[in-house]
Amino acid sequence: MSSDEQDTGDDRARDGARSPGRRDPEQERRAAERARRIRERRAAERRAAAGTPAADGPDEPEDAGDRAADTGEVAEPAGRGSGRGAAAAVRERTAARAAERSRSRDPRYRRRRLVALLATAAVVLLGVSAAGWWALGRYGPPVATVRVDGTRQIPVRDVEAAAGDQTGVPLAAVDTDGVAARVSAIPGVAAVEVDRSWPDTLVVAVTERTPAALLDTPDGPKLVDVTGFVYRDAPPDVRLPRLQLPRVAPDDPATLAAVGVLQALPVPVRDQVQSLSLGGGGSTFELGLTEDRRVLWGPWPDTDRTAARARVLGPVLQREGAVYDVSSPSLVTVRQR
Repeated sequence: MSSDEQDTGDDRARDGARSPGRRDPEQERRAAERARRIRERRAAERRAAAGTPAADGPDEPEDAGDRAADTGEVAEPAGRGSGRGAAAAVRERTAARAAERSRSRDPRYRRRRLVALLATAAVVLLGVSAAGWWALGRYGPPVATVRVDGTRQIPVRDVEAAAGDQTGVPLAAVDTDGVAARVSAIPGVAAVEVDRSWPDTLVVAVTERTPAALLDTPDGPKLVDVTGFVYRDAPPDVRLPRLQLPRVAPDDPATLAAVGVLQALPVPVRDQVQSLSLGGGGSTFELGLTEDRRVLWGPWPDTDRTAARARVLGPVLQREGAVYDVSSPSLVTVRQR
């Protein structure tokens, strides 16, 4: 028992002996002063137990122990309630940490967390890339050279003219799609790729069309590529088989079959072919060769036999004759007219 409590008991005993009834004002004052001291001490004990520093200000509301100082009731020892509260807080923190550990061990939680991290990183990278590309487009190195690759028949100056004057334009700001579209419009261009070669070169890579045959038109002979596309005037010295078909176009089945036949022939044989035309009834092909010879190719829709006919034609042409029938590769015939 503390000295204040001992004094309180002694004073109460003396007061009770002097005045068994109502307390006089002096007794009331001393009791109030003792109660105030007890309340202050117990408030300090509670703050110390809870780890809260003492602060100046009005006294905390009196609890059961404070009221007991005035009434003489038996009060709960100071710090017991705050101890229970601290223990409950510790239990709650422990349970929260255990729940967090359990959740972190869940594969689904880890996957969601990984996905979220990756998405955040992707957004950050995209933002940085966009900002960097914008800066290059405004302040990056300008184009100093336009390099043209892949041209054999198409003049380089035609490609450069179609690409436009890009000198001085920031390399990152060049409209590569627009350049590719303009160059693709040149007759004889099959494909175009436009790339940037840092720090200051724009590269235009051209894939030219491969000529497979000639087509006589009112405007003169035109080149026909391996897709059946008629694309440009034929040079005067070019030597290619002439297609003599009712219609020549990439969507015409007979045209596609004809260029397929010419591509399947060995080069020594193809060099001897002067024309390819439709045979009787329009369902067969006939090849006109040098030295006034002919090849009866057979039904042109039968493309499965194209490779076999092309293989036997080379050896057969070693034989004397004027008409070579390879419509049936397993039974080739040769006759003199």
